[in-house]
Parts: sequence; structure tokens; C-alpha cells
Amino acid sequence: MPSVGEQLKSAREAQGKSLDDIGSELKIRADHVAALESGEFDKFDAPIFVRGFVRSYCRILKLDTNALVVQLNQELGGTESLSKDPALPGKKGFVDGLTLFLSRLNWSIWLPLIPVICIAVIVLFVLDVKKAQQEELERGDWIEKLPSAQYTPVRTNLLSPELPIPPVPVKPPSTNAPAAD
Repeated sequence: MPSVGEQLKSAREAQGKSLDDIGSELKIRADHVAALESGEFDKFDAPIFVRGFVRSYCRILKLDTNALVVQLNQELGGTESLSKDPALPGKKGFVDGLTLFLSRLNWSIWLPLIPVICIAVIVLFVLDVKKAQQEELERGDWIEKLPSAQYTPVRTNLLSPELPIPPVPVKPPSTNAPAAD
């Protein structure tokens, strides 16, 4: 039975397509297409890439994808570096954990809730400050914090400290008044 790469190569040549044609459709370089056809799977970082490219290659050439992927998995088992997926690091950092958490959130639900949560936090903060102020007023210890009061008169005019009082006009008695009997 021919290998997966040989089947892909013969189907490509039967359809009259070049390595560059397939590479442009797969969005990979022509040398990677040649590596797929020759079975040099070690040029790829992980088997997931090989499987994905083979599936796409089969769709382009209109081949049976499932049969070729089953055969590919058997061939990948013989390749030491690609027989299993690379292990993820066991210890994740804070940024990795946060990124993973944020990627799993349903943003269609959480995005509208963010402003509501922010408003609620602000309201709770203001209420807490008001409560603390009320408790301080009730305790009465704020009186000791006031500065001592000293009266200093305000002078408006430095040249004349006191304003002169204008004379009050005296009204003479009226001559038209009725005579007293």
C-alpha cells in the first residue's frame, strides 16, 4: 500500500497541479508540501500541523480525508519525535493562567456586566466612606482635630480705621402748621 505522501503526490500530479499551486492553496511553502509528500514529518513542529495540512490537502484534491488521516496516524506512530504531542509545561505562570481563564469566559455575557459591576463597586465605596464619616461625627473626636479659634478683626481701610459718621440733618419746624390756640 502506498504511503500517505505518495498518495497525495500521485493525486496532485494526476490533477496537473504543482507544488507551488498546492502550497499557495494551503498557505505554506512548497518545500513543506514536498516534505508532506516524501513523508519527512520531522520538519513540522507537532503532529497536529501534519494532520491539519494533510486534511486540507485532501480537501483540495478531493480525496477521502478519513482514510488518509487513519493511515497518517499509523505513520506518525513510527516517527519518534511526532509519535506523541509535545507535553505542555507542568508549571504555568500567573499570566498563562490568567490568559487561559480570560479565553474561556463567555464575553457576550460578561462584557455588558462589567459596567454594572464597576458602578456597584463605586457605589459601595462611596457608601463605605459616608458610613465612616457618619461614625466619626457620632464619636465626636473630630472636635479635637479642629484648630483653636482666634478672633482677629477685619480692617477694611488701613488709613482710617474708623469711618466718620455723617451729620444728621435737622429739619426745621414747618411754618404751615396750624396755630395752637
